Amino acid sequence: KLMQAFTLDEDQTNAALELALYRISQLEITHIRTELREKRAQAKGFRAILGSPRRMWTVIKRELKDVEKTFGDKRRTAIGSSEDIQDFDPAAYIVRENTNVVVTRDGWVKRVGRLARVEGTRVREGDQVLDVVPGNTLDNIVIFGSEGVAWTLPIDQIPATAGYGDPLAKYVRTSDGSQVVAAITTDVRFTLADRKKRGKPTPAPYLLVVTAHGQVLQMSFSTFRSPSTKAGRRFCRLRKNDRVVFVEMLDDAETMFIASRRARVLHFAIDEIPLLSAAGKGVRGIKLDPDDEVLGAVQLTRPGDCLRVINSNGKSLSFGQLKYTVTSRGGKGVRTSQRNSFQGLLHPEIELIDWSEMEE
Repeated sequence: KLMQAFTLDEDQTNAALELALYRISQLEITHIRTELREKRAQAKGFRAILGSPRRMWTVIKRELKDVEKTFGDKRRTAIGSSEDIQDFDPAAYIVRENTNVVVTRDGWVKRVGRLARVEGTRVREGDQVLDVVPGNTLDNIVIFGSEGVAWTLPIDQIPATAGYGDPLAKYVRTSDGSQVVAAITTDVRFTLADRKKRGKPTPAPYLLVVTAHGQVLQMSFSTFRSPSTKAGRRFCRLRKNDRVVFVEMLDDAETMFIASRRARVLHFAIDEIPLLSAAGKGVRGIKLDPDDEVLGAVQLTRPGDCLRVINSNGKSLSFGQLKYTVTSRGGKGVRTSQRNSFQGLLHPEIELIDWSEMEE
């Protein structure tokens, strides 16, 4: 009935019905009519402003001036461009600390703190430590595989553990039968920073690479300093059935020995090995018989440096550089034994860094 008598909608009618009787009696018709006139006058003014662009802009200017009076102090934020936005740097959240990365012959890696002796770290049965690489958690480690591919891993991503560690295959993509040949740190305290050399197309320091088929090459280490993808970076292009057997950072050596399984030793100048600007097959270092293969190599820096091998009888033999004169690269070398062959090379003892002295 209220809706029919006063043309009210449902919400208005419900609001009227919810009012208590004592409140209705207290309402003054004069007050209501006064408020209604004010509302109608405001509505008329708003329509006049909206209907006239000139009036509307006058109101906007007045309101902006009021805002200026209230908030017109000096700007508290800086206006920059997209170039001023700093990229996220994950290295900023890594705690810098000295550490050692243990790399085994079967391709297991782990990170340990201070290591007193190599025999004190755990390895899987039948495996052995290939190298202990020093560095800090903000640097990388470069691991070279026998298939001619190198992988660069951030040291902080390698698990810190007193156990066996993780297989390299967890972090990179390796081929079947691939073996770890060498590991080198990018920490400039142990591996020299890149530097230009007169007459050289790529910066030093350089890598010295030897394959089982007797190929040799040099190339710059600079390519491998930054982290790689799981596929890694190729450093040597191999012929069919060939594999890398030796990778080492080139030091101040002028000559080197190459030793083959058939007990042949070749002594030649390192300057004869070409420096490649990219991965390649290299050149012939030693000429091999069909049934022979290279076991490894050694750089000869000091007069006392020598080649140490184990022959087929299990005996350790040493070959000094003074006895075997320097010949040209690509020769067959000297047959050191007619009866016995070489089983493998004896590598120098792994040197461990005393971090307490380094920090002092």
